[in-house]
Amino acid sequence: MIELVDYIRLLSKDGRLVTAEQVIAVAGLDLEIEDVKVAHQALIEDSQYQDIAIIAAETEHYFYSKRYIVSSFAAQWIGVKNGKLIETMADYIRRYSAMGELVAATNFTHPPYKLERSELAELMKRFNSTDGCEDIHFQLDANTNETDSEGYYFSIKTMTNTYAKVLAEHDPFEWSA
Repeated sequence: MIELVDYIRLLSKDGRLVTAEQVIAVAGLDLEIEDVKVAHQALIEDSQYQDIAIIAAETEHYFYSKRYIVSSFAAQWIGVKNGKLIETMADYIRRYSAMGELVAATNFTHPPYKLERSELAELMKRFNSTDGCEDIHFQLDANTNETDSEGYYFSIKTMTNTYAKVLAEHDPFEWSA
């Protein structure tokens, strides 16, 4: 497993989570790991490898380096990988709403979501048609006259429509001298 650490770190720099089999193939090694969880546990007993983390998907385990990828990104990546795009996005929106923040629609054009701008306009329909995601709402950006691709998402579980509108209309230079 030690032979894979540098590759895991290198791929993590690019925001990629990888299985042991993928890293072995990239490294060109003739190595077989029977139980990745046991191998990972043995690896991180040495303090110089404690940045190597493992996360379970539905059928596989993925590795990443905590030096370059945070656990919340890894969890989102796994959610998208498992085919739970809308549910993963809703959890992300709820987390930020609970902190009193809106989530810009354009955030979802970046990894792990990688949606096209044209797909952003359809998101509210997808949230409304997904069980358990009805709390996700959208607030247009007051500073643009764009479509549903320019605005913010929030959860009405922790933020009111009125407060979301205030945040969306906020001008950071309004009170500057």
